[in-house]
Amino acid sequence: MPGRLSAHPPAQSAAVHSAPAHPALALDGVARSYGSRRALDGIDLVLPRGRFLAVMGRSGSGKSTLLACAAGLDRPDEGTVTVGGTDVAALGERDRTRLRRDRVGFVFQDLNLLSALSVRENVALPLLLAEEHGRARAQGLEPLRRADEALARVGLAERGEARPGQLSGGQRQRVAVARALVTTPEVILADEPTGALDPVTAHEVLDLLRRTVAADGPAVLMVTHDPAAAAVADRTVFLTDGRITATLERPSPAEVRRELARW
Repeated sequence: MPGRLSAHPPAQSAAVHSAPAHPALALDGVARSYGSRRALDGIDLVLPRGRFLAVMGRSGSGKSTLLACAAGLDRPDEGTVTVGGTDVAALGERDRTRLRRDRVGFVFQDLNLLSALSVRENVALPLLLAEEHGRARAQGLEPLRRADEALARVGLAERGEARPGQLSGGQRQRVAVARALVTTPEVILADEPTGALDPVTAHEVLDLLRRTVAADGPAVLMVTHDPAAAAVADRTVFLTDGRITATLERPSPAEVRRELARW
């Protein structure tokens, strides 16, 4: 049965900036089809700040479409997506881009770090782009200083001048987490963030995300195939044919595996 993460309905607002009382992310009756294929079919999720949600499902279950709709990269055919109370679909393309840059952090398996830039420049890039549009300087953000602070929080304070190619896989993923945090987002969207890492390094990155939620308050929505990764979350939902078919609260890896075995 489709389920909600909270009893509170998703709030609506036309403003790009909103009150903290709004959930970080809310999907209300979201449906998306591609031709005759129903990729999402009535998804209801409410994710408050400071909460960690894992999403699991077989290939084709709708996980990637869910992330794309949550990020405002795809528009639902039905329902609404709000980030911090802002109705994403109600925004024009420029404001949707601004919302993604300022209020949504991204951590993906394909890290999208720019090899020609230093680590601190990669982390600062969202702020530098905002400054280019006249926003960061007005807010006094000092992008490179903020990048150094974000790197310190992920344990890479001494590697700011390095190039991404000089770092290990786990360190590069930490850089991606720092970049996601540098704008103080409402929500971090993570797509298989540990998929290319060995188990020990994956555990370190997941622990970092878990501590980030506890310390800083953004929500995290993570798509994963790994039961151990899902067990880090406060709640795990399972997608089948675009619907939420099961929900587990603070599951153990064994509980996740048992649920997966039912598919």
